[in-house]
Amino acid sequence: MSSDVGRMKSAIAKAFDKRKFARIPIQLKVDVESPNSHYLFEYSTNLSQNGIFIQTMEPELPGTLIILQFSLPNDHVIRTRGEVMWVNSVDAEEDEPGMGIKFLGISNEDRDSILAALKKVAIL
Repeated sequence: MSSDVGRMKSAIAKAFDKRKFARIPIQLKVDVESPNSHYLFEYSTNLSQNGIFIQTMEPELPGTLIILQFSLPNDHVIRTRGEVMWVNSVDAEEDEPGMGIKFLGISNEDRDSILAALKKVAIL
């Protein structure tokens, strides 16, 4: 393997490297509302029971609290608060631009629905 290929990892591969709960690659339409009433309609790249990566050219700053909503493949709608934990800038050459979100105050029912969806997607 060339050194360039070895150094260049996708955001999906990195998601598996540094997480307590693995994020599964999945594309979901996500509606994001930030404190300044700015709305983004973007797509996820991956999802775990505790967070989501949202691909966007307009990421919020780390520490920003947001409200996000998305539908799982089984049509269960998740609406929860989240905190921007990290950002890939638009200028990043190796990574796709976007923001890593940690879910805050997500209900047990929603977390269970996410886990069931992830298990189904990971098996397929």
